[in-house]
Amino acid sequence: MLQKFYFQQIWILIAALLIFNSGCQDPLTVGNDLLEDQRLNVEVIDSFDITSTTIPGERVVTHRPNVDSRLYFLGQMDDQIFGKTNAELIMKFQMGAVKPNYHTEVGIRFDSLVLTLLYDSTGIYGNPTGNQQIEVFQLENTYSDRDTFYSDVNFNVSSRSIASQTKSINIKDSVSITDHITKTAIKQAPHLRIKMNDDFGIGLISNEQAGKNDTAFNEYVKGFKIVSTPTDNKSFLYGFNLSNTALSAQGSLNKLTMFYSVPSGDTLIRKTYEYLVNFATINRFVHNTSGSQLGNTLKDSSLANQLTYLQPMGGAKTVLKIKDLNKLANKQINKAELIIYIAEPTGKEIYNSPPTQITAAYKLSDGKLALIPDIAQLVSTNTNFIPVFGGTLDNRGTVYKYTLNITNHIKIALKDKSHSPDIYLGILTESEVAQRALLYGAKNGTCPIKLRVTHTKS
Repeated sequence: MLQKFYFQQIWILIAALLIFNSGCQDPLTVGNDLLEDQRLNVEVIDSFDITSTTIPGERVVTHRPNVDSRLYFLGQMDDQIFGKTNAELIMKFQMGAVKPNYHTEVGIRFDSLVLTLLYDSTGIYGNPTGNQQIEVFQLENTYSDRDTFYSDVNFNVSSRSIASQTKSINIKDSVSITDHITKTAIKQAPHLRIKMNDDFGIGLISNEQAGKNDTAFNEYVKGFKIVSTPTDNKSFLYGFNLSNTALSAQGSLNKLTMFYSVPSGDTLIRKTYEYLVNFATINRFVHNTSGSQLGNTLKDSSLANQLTYLQPMGGAKTVLKIKDLNKLANKQINKAELIIYIAEPTGKEIYNSPPTQITAAYKLSDGKLALIPDIAQLVSTNTNFIPVFGGTLDNRGTVYKYTLNITNHIKIALKDKSHSPDIYLGILTESEVAQRALLYGAKNGTCPIKLRVTHTKS
């Protein structure tokens, strides 16, 4: 009896190891054909002829009127697999509820003009231990906050910077400063502080016209373009919380502050005036894939059948073509799923972590991309599409993967020839994340992309 028990345990262990080591074999489907399929008259097809291609990503919206975004990036990410990504900030300012009165005061003395931006700890990609050279340039023309702007926007700027500093980025520790008015030491939440050139600050404080209203102010301070580059080959991206809530909060650190003094008898009265960051902040993303794996794949599309790429911020998308979808003609489809495997092992740093949510789109007759019906139908009713569609990162085992429910997309493509069956993989909220994914391609010998269709037999 005891010996029988031991044998039972050994076989259980072996079975467990077989499942664990099955690699890309989904343990949930192992043995299905021996269990339920025969009784239910159900068949699974997963032998479709699929090709994968990597294409440059489309520009993404980084400002849309009346749409609140939280995370905005600055810095540079240098990735041997994906290449270089630069993130630049473009922003403008406006007056507070009270207009500045320093233009009317006698004997005013300029102290400094300082830009502060609140860090967002969720927006760090890479290892932020190096120094960054931060430069601020004045826009040659202002822009309207009622317009929509994309990640490829490029404003003309002044040739000479209005601020240039080398800083160590610290997103965790509070910042100790000396209060301008009380001259006491205070601590503030982690934020970036950039002192503007004195000549720019003096010009603003001396311009009486700029203090009359926001229109006149924006004619003088048209807006800033902020660029951050590593000085020691330690590249990373760091983010700021520029949501509407963060911008409008009492005591917000997102502001442009004028520090000055006014004489009163034999003493000086120290004062400040705060300009607010306008809601129309824009992120500009610039990608350079030269010398990277992604760059080589973009030159030779056949390579994407082995390894393919997903990169946010308008970086790269993967296109899947199903060549023999006609084998499903006249079949009663119950479910159609795409299974996509991560090719790059994940590290401890979020820099190497794949995105937590991917999406799927198809191309309309006019060439534009639209979310596949499995997503769009739910989005149109303000329903969370993720429980139905999936697309979330499954990292429960040794093999990371995504599973996408594309049932309605496949059904419609079989009935309507104008509905393209090709799938364009993308990343959710890609203007606010930097996580990218290296995927096994459709012809990879290890873990190829698969379409698994369950249908009822005739």
